[in-house]
Amino acid sequence: MGFPTVLSSLFSLLIALLSTGCTIQHKVLIDPSLPIHDSKIGNNMAISFYVVDARKSNLITKWEKDLRKFSVYPQNDIKDIFSLKIHQILNKLGFIPKHHKYTNNNSLKIKILNIKSEYINKVHKMDVNVQAKLRATCHNNRQKYSNIYFSKKNRIAITPTTFPNENLINANLSELLRKVFTDTQLLTCLSS
Repeated sequence: MGFPTVLSSLFSLLIALLSTGCTIQHKVLIDPSLPIHDSKIGNNMAISFYVVDARKSNLITKWEKDLRKFSVYPQNDIKDIFSLKIHQILNKLGFIPKHHKYTNNNSLKIKILNIKSEYINKVHKMDVNVQAKLRATCHNNRQKYSNIYFSKKNRIAITPTTFPNENLINANLSELLRKVFTDTQLLTCLSS
């Protein structure tokens, strides 16, 4: 076996290793803002709430193209983050939140259905699409209200240096929480 053949074999092996190599994992800090104003709508009423993460994994995105591979995960458990944020929002609305399992007597269940981002790589630019979806269900004695909320944000032709777009992910989740806690039917059910 001659030197060019050995060199060619080593180069092929290096390409194979790179193409099946490890995915680079990026961690993002999930910290959506509280998108509502202080209110007395809750009138110091106790409310139990809990959060369920129905997603298959904590992965926000996985991207593989050519030799580049990366994934994006939150730094912390999404369920814990949403539990904290919803507790703070319920306080701002004038409720006395208690993190419990769901009951038929004044309770709120938040089910996280989806949080994902997609990237389209272009020459020196990148398009980003961030989406999130959840279901909120209120039980208050015999009254029940449930709704699915969806939010989506896009950025086109941004520089790849903004990757993994932590601010865009948080802005999208803030928008989702705003939609939930400005839904008058949900607030009526919670405060009845």
